[in-house]
Amino acid sequence: MDILKARKKAAERKQARKKTESAQPLAVEPVVEVPPHPAGAAPVALEPIATAASSDAPETVAPEAVPATDDVLKETATQEIELLSFRLGEESYTVLVKDVQEVLRVRDLTLVPNAPSYILGLTSLRGTMLPVIDPCKRLGLPVGTRDEKARIIVVSLDDENVGLIVDRVTGVLRIMPEAIKPTPENIAQGAEFLRGIVRKDDILYILLDLGKTVEA
Repeated sequence: MDILKARKKAAERKQARKKTESAQPLAVEPVVEVPPHPAGAAPVALEPIATAASSDAPETVAPEAVPATDDVLKETATQEIELLSFRLGEESYTVLVKDVQEVLRVRDLTLVPNAPSYILGLTSLRGTMLPVIDPCKRLGLPVGTRDEKARIIVVSLDDENVGLIVDRVTGVLRIMPEAIKPTPENIAQGAEFLRGIVRKDDILYILLDLGKTVEA
């Protein structure tokens, strides 16, 4: 019996200790609440970054370094122009490439009654009648050699096509507009049909005035 009583008391003392421990609050470290950051705010305060320019930073372009609009327009207006060159007798002539539609081999022509002598005749070009003019006769020049190298240059003026028969086509020139000089006063023969002259690679080229050359 004494043993049972001793065990009972020991069990009661153990149970009493458990109740005492559970009644004491646990020691917990305090939780620090961090307030939410406003939208767009940086979560961490950083030191300011130095603003000294580095060697890799792009240079700032000063306003005066930007070309003015007038200068740009001037550069655009001074582009190269192209001239188609051809031979009439011993002389080299040109017309603006922008006025040329195509170049044809010489073909049979249908004569036009009572037409001026410089109008050689008509030819059919894709169903349309094309008048063909001899610039030599128009300018009062001796007629050159008309062999297998002779060509008909189809030019367009005021939406009408006209053919110019030439001795041969020699190529395309690219020049600046200021390279065209006035027609010399000593050119008396056919001067009224010329727009000017240009010299390139030691060759003198004469620029035809198409409007006056093809008008009736």
